[in-house]
Amino acid sequence: MKKFLLGLASTLALTSASLAQEAPEEITIGYLNLVNAQLVTKNLGLVQKQMPGVKINYIKVGGGGDMLRAIAAEQVDFGGLGNPPTAIGVARGLPIKGTMVLNMLDYVEAMVVRTDKDIQSFKDLEGKTIAAPFGSTTHYLLLQALANEGIDPASMKILDLRPNDIAVAWARGDVDAAWYWEPNLDKAVKDGGNIFMTSGIMEKRGYPTWDVGVVMIEFAEKYPEYVEKFISAECEGIDYWIDNPKETAAIIAEELELPLEDATRMMRGTEMVPCDKQLTGQYMGTEAAAGGFVDTLMATSEFLVSQDRLPEAPSRAIFEDFLESTWLQNVVDAK
Repeated sequence: MKKFLLGLASTLALTSASLAQEAPEEITIGYLNLVNAQLVTKNLGLVQKQMPGVKINYIKVGGGGDMLRAIAAEQVDFGGLGNPPTAIGVARGLPIKGTMVLNMLDYVEAMVVRTDKDIQSFKDLEGKTIAAPFGSTTHYLLLQALANEGIDPASMKILDLRPNDIAVAWARGDVDAAWYWEPNLDKAVKDGGNIFMTSGIMEKRGYPTWDVGVVMIEFAEKYPEYVEKFISAECEGIDYWIDNPKETAAIIAEELELPLEDATRMMRGTEMVPCDKQLTGQYMGTEAAAGGFVDTLMATSEFLVSQDRLPEAPSRAIFEDFLESTWLQNVVDAK
């Protein structure tokens, strides 16, 4: 009996040690320098709260193209992508799953034009120099808007620049127009710029843009509970944004080094979607019924193919498989 008890104790100890090893030593979160609730989650340490004892690393990423490169290089465990870079990443077979809605984009992203260039229509962009981060939501919307107007992108010079670099190029007078996002967008507006088009207007025309959270498949397979912990932290950040606008504005101002009034205004240009609502047909949907995000990814990828940005559009089944709502559903059910 004594040998049995000793053996049982040994087995339990080994099992406990095995379970203890299921926690990652550290995780790396790639986040976009954008006005959204991820800044709240980061500032309040909500991921750390969910994962005590795990080292949490945050790395700031310039845009969708940079995030795709970070994912391809396995530099992040979690990241965020707009629908165009998501379509590109899935088409390239990057090992990621979509986990949740980070934000819906309105006038936090917009095209700014120089007031002294008298740009009144997209036709007026011909012969001009325009900047946008390639592979981003704004680059996609620029190409979509030009296509809708029957304008050849080759009739203008389109530069691939990160938001920070666009701000520098604008200050030097190197570009006539740019489609990018806050907080750098505001610098151009205050320096002889005028908002010509916004992502919100393009959504009303049938071209919604959003950012979706992604996780590396290898991480998710090894640490599924920690995917849920991460989503739970982000959902808490979204709830805080919605319930505490004044405090959130102060956090955004701190994180992006902005005046409080600018942070408050920029927040209105980004929509945060409560996590239970994300499981409805308009957004992620559920495992049983895919939501509207699949339709958006299909339309986005087909357009990118037409623009020679993708060789082939992934099938609907591939996009449905990419969006994994089970973790989010578990988090919502546990509330």
